[in-house]
Amino acid sequence: MIKLALMLMLIGGEQRVSKTGGQIRAEVHMLLVGDPGTGKSVQKLLLFLHLVGSSLLSGRKSQFMQYAAKLSPRAVMSSGRGSSSAGLTVTAIKDGGQWALEAGALVLADGGVCCIDEFDGIKEADKTSIHEVMEQQTLSVAKAGLVTSLTTRTTVFGAMNPKGNPTDSIAEQTSLSGPLLSRFDILLPVLDAKSSDTDELVSEHILTNHQMHRFADVQGWDIDTTRQYLLWVKATFNPELSSEAEEVLTGYYKLQRTAIDRTSARTTVRMLESLVRIAQAHAKLVARDIVTQQDAVVAVSVAEAASKHLSSGVQFTVGAVFCDDPDAAYDAESEHLLGAIRHMDSDSEFE
Repeated sequence: MIKLALMLMLIGGEQRVSKTGGQIRAEVHMLLVGDPGTGKSVQKLLLFLHLVGSSLLSGRKSQFMQYAAKLSPRAVMSSGRGSSSAGLTVTAIKDGGQWALEAGALVLADGGVCCIDEFDGIKEADKTSIHEVMEQQTLSVAKAGLVTSLTTRTTVFGAMNPKGNPTDSIAEQTSLSGPLLSRFDILLPVLDAKSSDTDELVSEHILTNHQMHRFADVQGWDIDTTRQYLLWVKATFNPELSSEAEEVLTGYYKLQRTAIDRTSARTTVRMLESLVRIAQAHAKLVARDIVTQQDAVVAVSVAEAASKHLSSGVQFTVGAVFCDDPDAAYDAESEHLLGAIRHMDSDSEFE
């Protein structure tokens, strides 16, 4: 799931203009919530090794975000620890007796990805400064007599440790404010499931680092090939929603709005917009111009991760691999979702 979500984040949806003339962003923002104290840098490396080829094998404990950055045409790495609103947005500096604006990480990443590790380390007062960047894709500045608006078509990719009770949903463990949390389209847990199969996989890749001749036996796309494919689908396809996709997304949104255990910060109108963006991204990923029912079901599956608990959600573990029969897995997921939507509609008829 995390491998798929990463691709959807990098591809993004379609930018639209609303009936009122406002811009609806295409960027898909993503937040990873990882188990604390589990050596996430190694885990994240292994996750990506399943997605692309042997060129990612290195002897360093690189961060998952660094590989996302390599796949993006433009990327800026940052850390929430010690970062201020000026470091993330802009700061005013005096140069030769005149004031000038110096771009921060979110501005420098315009048209690409801004990776913010330890997102929970950002000061609460500074988090509000990125609200406009994430939603309107602009940054209004009024500093040292300089008043302007900067374009920030930036995808935000954050990572943080969970807070609170492990039995709470992932969304509830972020400790982020509702307005900020609702701006993340994808919210995923990164779990460390202890199993002999996973441990064997870890050992195999670490030992392969010391046997360079074995790299040729590893199948998969390298960084350049993957990047070129992502750029191609983004530039080539402009998917439109089909009526079947609209039915699925609307039905799921209504289900979430009426759920007893819903997270109010996530089940806003932004949730429906996020579902559309994710479904559009999946349609692009498989190279088509129509958002089908399958794309909508996949979007719902990704969105559902935010309601999972760290004590469950086996499908999001670090060692998870692609299922043997993806078509059967999709059919089961689709049948479950469509059945729930039909059940909700039938209940509404009797009210």
